[in-house]
Amino acid sequence: MLDAAVGCPVYVKAESLQVTGAFKIRGALNKVLQLDPKTRRRGLVAFSAGNHGLGVAAAARIAGCPR
Repeated sequence: MLDAAVGCPVYVKAESLQVTGAFKIRGALNKVLQLDPKTRRRGLVAFSAGNHGLGVAAAARIAGCPR
């Protein structure tokens, strides 16, 4: 329906289907996995209660950071 309304193919990102409900996990996970293991074991802090904070928390869980 959207394709017909605008006259071309339309692609949408289904953020609600992502692990955290947002795409912010990609950048956070990339950064967390670049940290050396010693630094990762110290844990992470996110100064956000929004999508970025959820992404950092999910990335930390995936990377095995302590709670």
